[in-house]
Amino acid sequence: MPKYKPKGCKCGRSNAVNVIAANGSCDGAPPIPEPCFDVCTTPICGTPQYLTLLAPVVYDEIGINLCRQITLAADFATTYPNVESATAEAVSVTFSTAPGEAPAITPISGRPNCYSVTLRNLTVNFAVKLYDCAKRLITVLPVSAAYLPASGTPDYTYFDEDTNPSSVELELYSPYGVSYSAADAATPVINYVGFAAGASSPAQGLNMIIIPKVLSFDPATGEVSMGLSLYLKSIYYSQYLIPHNGRAVVPKGSLIPQEDSVCMEFVSGSLLDREIKPLELGAPHHEENLKNECENSGSCCCPGSKPNAGGGTAVTPTDPTNPPEHDVEIEIEEQSLPASSDSPDSLLNTLARLGSL
Repeated sequence: MPKYKPKGCKCGRSNAVNVIAANGSCDGAPPIPEPCFDVCTTPICGTPQYLTLLAPVVYDEIGINLCRQITLAADFATTYPNVESATAEAVSVTFSTAPGEAPAITPISGRPNCYSVTLRNLTVNFAVKLYDCAKRLITVLPVSAAYLPASGTPDYTYFDEDTNPSSVELELYSPYGVSYSAADAATPVINYVGFAAGASSPAQGLNMIIIPKVLSFDPATGEVSMGLSLYLKSIYYSQYLIPHNGRAVVPKGSLIPQEDSVCMEFVSGSLLDREIKPLELGAPHHEENLKNECENSGSCCCPGSKPNAGGGTAVTPTDPTNPPEHDVEIEIEEQSLPASSDSPDSLLNTLARLGSL
């Protein structure tokens, strides 16, 4: 059986191992794949420059607006006395299968890439949410109503030539064709993209999306004017090459309980670390003098100079962050000074003492 080889691959199996070893590192930089790089044994590491995506692409679309009155429930004011407002979602759509009432999808004669779509007798299933005056949800009502009613049906009483006609005809550019209910291609279908389970994804061919809006609401009677924006789209899955701008970072939810948030924040946070500055035991800040005991002045700082045990005056502590602009004046006792008749060695000893102060 013939096997495919990448174009330009001239190495055998023995050389493929060396290529993998040279390109298979995951050090953060994407490797450069070579013709014989075997991703079946060693996946390529790193981030791509481009991505190939298979995405549902809208080739053509058209929309219309419809509107009709709907009664939400009998004895509405009695059953729901606290309702003040309402909103709606279009959950699903049911297409009639009766002759003359089903949607008609036909290719336009002489224009093979376009289709004519006739819509009629659409039963839209709503989820109507009822709220009180504080916008608190009271209940969700399932409500169905027929739009584009066919003649002779019960909902034809809501027929209006301008806002809710019996049918509409739309044209769409559909170059790849439409979808069918069976393999014999006898019955074209329209896929509704709504909020029902199993019917919330686009499909190849014709797709319908409906966005409803409650235009008016009467809490006394439960009557609403329900408007619809109906979109018909031709969608096909196409392959595209797009630039890669990095992987998305998903925000992480917090599981910290409110009643114990302080402890949990501390346990989950950084480690404690002291930042007490060591003393600079020497000029120019003379921080070694900060070890001198202060008098009890009722404040947290030293009150100033204090007599030494030997009768002299202690050096006033200086702010470590603000070095003194002038030299510190030091008072020396007279009896500590050497006499003029002292030997040179005694004079040197005295100078050494002065230097250590």
